[in-house]
Amino acid sequence: MVSNEDAARLRAANQELAALVTEELEGVFLALNLQRPEHVRNSMIEILPLLIDKYGPLAGQVSAEWYRSMMPGSTPEVIGLRTSPEQVESKVRWAAAGLFQDDPFSTLNKLTSALGKWTRQPGRDTIQINANRDKVGWMRQPSGTTTCAFCLMLASRSAAWLYNSQESALRPAEGDSDKYHGECDCEPVLVRSADDVPDSEFDHQGAYVAYTQARQSVGDSFPSTDQITAALRRMYPDILTDGVHEHH
Repeated sequence: MVSNEDAARLRAANQELAALVTEELEGVFLALNLQRPEHVRNSMIEILPLLIDKYGPLAGQVSAEWYRSMMPGSTPEVIGLRTSPEQVESKVRWAAAGLFQDDPFSTLNKLTSALGKWTRQPGRDTIQINANRDKVGWMRQPSGTTTCAFCLMLASRSAAWLYNSQESALRPAEGDSDKYHGECDCEPVLVRSADDVPDSEFDHQGAYVAYTQARQSVGDSFPSTDQITAALRRMYPDILTDGVHEHH
């Protein structure tokens, strides 16, 4: 259903959007007087929602156009923003600690990460929610040969139906399925079967095996996300960007 070129086109469009919003945030941030931390913090509380409102809908439109090209005749709904002003303010106040500790660039890095996540979420939601509505299978595809434990876990869950007949291809866009971290390079892509998975450096089937074994190793019927990711980091450090090598 989705070729390597199709998946790359979606990823490139989202990377371009992320670069634009990052450039605009950096320009505004660096134009402020960093010797006035309270002023910078309050300015960011005002400015970030404006950037989200500007770029978030663009991400939704990009994904809707991509979805329509993959599903001719479909009428995908552009899913709107779901980041609240209160959520943004809370994140800014947390990130602003660096402003008061003579480390403004740590604040900028944290805000850049959060802003990238928030502005790309409508695009990710647009694909996942429309795919579930149209009863089309989808999976989360990381970029490259390795990814973090969190993304490997969620990518494996999203693709479980491809390798386990007891799993459903249609999952609600809620719970863990729609969670992405800051600077996450994962994209949801449409697939019909295991043979339909776009070729990529990431080994989805191998990741599913690793996830299943890590989950089983916890020894709990309903292991938490933290338990599973900790087991993954310990058991499969070489396939993760945040793996933990134990030295004996």
